[in-house]
This record gives sequence, C-alpha cells and structure tokens, in this order.
Amino acid sequence: MGIIDRMKKISRANKTAKMNVEDNSITVLNMRIGDIVSIEDVDYEVKGLLQFNDHGWRWKEYKLKDSRKTYWLSVEEDDDIEICLYQKVVAIITEPPRVYEYKGITYYMQEGSDALIENAEGDVNVVKGEEVDYYEYCDEDGENLLSVEIWNGQVEMAIGRKVEDYNVEIYPNENR
Repeated sequence: MGIIDRMKKISRANKTAKMNVEDNSITVLNMRIGDIVSIEDVDYEVKGLLQFNDHGWRWKEYKLKDSRKTYWLSVEEDDDIEICLYQKVVAIITEPPRVYEYKGITYYMQEGSDALIENAEGDVNVVKGEEVDYYEYCDEDGENLLSVEIWNGQVEMAIGRKVEDYNVEIYPNENR
C-alpha cells in the first residue's frame, strides 16, 4: 500500500471514528481486519487475527502493518488487559532454553505450554485447529519481552515490550 493510499485509509477511519464517538465498544479485545490502531502515535493497520486457547486460557494476537514492517499485538485479559507489541526476529535456536541472551539482553523463561488456534482471520499463515508450542520470556526488569513459538517444528522468535492501554487508540474500518 502506497503512502497516499494509507493516508486516505487513515482519513476515512478517522471520519468513521468521529461519527461513532458515542460507540465506545471497540477495544483491543474486538478489533477487526482493516481497523487502524495507533500505538504511541504510530498507525498500524490490522491485517490478521489469531485466537489462542491454552487449556481454557485464551488470548488474541493481531497482525499489524505500518508503512514498512509487520508487528504482532498480543492481547490477554486477566485481572487487567495486558497488551504487548512484538516484532519478529531471526530465530537462531531450535529448542527454547530456560535462560536466553539476545543482543546483550538476558531473558528468563516465564511460561511455556501449547495452545490451539480457535480462530484465524486475514493475512495469517495459520488455520483453525493448528497447534503451537509457545514460550514467553522477559528480562529482569520485565521491560523487554521475548516470545518463541514452534509451529510444526519451525521456530519463530519475536522481541517485544508491554504497551499501556492509554497509549492505544482504535479507528474502526469504515465497513464495520
């Protein structure tokens, strides 16, 4: 998508958002393909959605695109909503270790399990019913995050950080 097309799409999303000012029902928990999400004043278009189920524990990941790169926004609801923004990096491991150092940062495994894909929409290379092994890491301060996912033997790795919900604005797709 060219910059002009992107600007038009954001403008249309802004107009739609202004028309629906009283409709506060759009959140990070129910975004749809084509919505624009602004995170810390950077605009991304929602291109895909994955819904995970780890033995009853559910969360969503949205595939986001800005003008140059692809990101993943992980959203899970516990007592509060936890929002994390990830960017894929080249995976140089085959098995997830308990402690891992990447680019000078030491990450410690926080959890690991397997999950089932309950729903897959948009531009994703996954289908409903697929399984994934996943491992979540963070540094000592909890500021830097690392995610390792193993899909049918293929390892994907991403680095990320937490995002505060007040730094997120959503502009609905005009076809909502």
